[in-house]
Amino acid sequence: MTVVRIFTPENRLAEILQSLEAPTAQELIADAETRVTALGDAIRAYVAEKLEEIRVFAEQGEEELFAECRTLGGAALDVAEVAGAAGMEAVGEVARGISAMVDNLVTSGVWHTDALRLHLDALALVNRAGGGLDEESEVILGRLRGMREALGVVE
Repeated sequence: MTVVRIFTPENRLAEILQSLEAPTAQELIADAETRVTALGDAIRAYVAEKLEEIRVFAEQGEEELFAECRTLGGAALDVAEVAGAAGMEAVGEVARGISAMVDNLVTSGVWHTDALRLHLDALALVNRAGGGLDEESEVILGRLRGMREALGVVE
């Protein structure tokens, strides 16, 4: 029988953070928030570029949309990952829903063209409204979430 050994690596970062000249956790968080805010324009430009890629899918026929759904899912996931950092939480949430619907197709083979088109329309709508969370976008997000749940889309 082999002997079990537990190995705990040295945390070299802890020594740095505990030194007298090291920034505090609050300072590091504030610095990170400042950097994200400074990147806001670049993130919004990136999201706009990806939304333009996604918009093309809204104009495609069902066969083309089905054939290119992985590309759509990838672009939607790209938006979902960063939109919140630029104050575009609603855009990110709708994009996350699109990505979940495409993932559902890939994993379980269930395809709902009308529901996906509704998500694409909602994405354009919340983007035109600025992309942030407000009362109207909260209602839209809730209804989209409910529809996905009713369709059995696993998120």
